[in-house]
Amino acid sequence: MKKVLIMAIVLLFGLAGCGNKGENEIVSIRIECAEICKSMGSPPFTEKTFKAINEIKAFQRAIEKAEKMDGVLNYGVMFYMTVSYQDDTKQKYVLNVSDEEGSRGLLVDAANSSQGYEIPEEQAEELARLIYA
Repeated sequence: MKKVLIMAIVLLFGLAGCGNKGENEIVSIRIECAEICKSMGSPPFTEKTFKAINEIKAFQRAIEKAEKMDGVLNYGVMFYMTVSYQDDTKQKYVLNVSDEEGSRGLLVDAANSSQGYEIPEEQAEELARLIYA
């Protein structure tokens, strides 16, 4: 019994210690111009990939600070966003960020398109500077 307990503790600490802290870090963010973007007078790009740490951190802040919205969504799609992680997984979103000063953004996880998250003005403006530069 004592050996089983010791093995369980060793296994528990081993699993906790073996998990690389940055194992699932974001390595790139790809933005693709969608319906609303394409209908602009001059779309900022067809697609663009962000790999610089400061760019990734800006998107990460926007995702983390986005607040869950109530009610049923009725929205068009400005950008499709694919977040790629170090472990080769990907997560897809709809991202609506305007280049208008003072506006908020919309983030929708493609896996649950009926639930939206509002990106605060500060983070939306930070993303707009990256997207529309």
